[in-house]
Amino acid sequence: MIVREISYEHANGEIIRDQIDPTEDLIFCFVRHPLTWYLSYWQMRQNQGQSDREGGWIDTIIDLPFQSFIKSVIQEKPGYLSNFFNSYVSRCRAIGKQENLREDLNHILSLLHIPYDRQSLFTRSLVNTAPSNEKYSYNLALELMKSEEEIIRRFNYLYIPLEVLDV
Repeated sequence: MIVREISYEHANGEIIRDQIDPTEDLIFCFVRHPLTWYLSYWQMRQNQGQSDREGGWIDTIIDLPFQSFIKSVIQEKPGYLSNFFNSYVSRCRAIGKQENLREDLNHILSLLHIPYDRQSLFTRSLVNTAPSNEKYSYNLALELMKSEEEIIRRFNYLYIPLEVLDV
């Protein structure tokens, strides 16, 4: 088995195909619940300076207050995250969930017979987290989930994580 690290931090399946032999198709990725993904993305961008932004459509509305940001996504680009995820999962043989990152990565690496330090995987501190005080109203959460229905159903995200709700 050939194990290769791809240089681009968030390379989708098509980018990877262009960089490696097409027969090497043991590519995997991770998805995340849309409600936590949008909240995390918005908070991460709030913590970055203006010069650190990539300039995609979503970054044109990122300076809006959180609730307005989500409403803009729903109104202007419903299914934005579904389309984004589709570009990543299209070539993947395995798809894990961010919510079960350690367990799913352990399972994938074991299936692929890729050597790794299992203890380190399960004991390492979390990195790249962006805590936020922002929350969704219940109705806004439902609206966003409806606009992302494709990935809600495809990846079985048929629930609302309580930690994102303003209750």
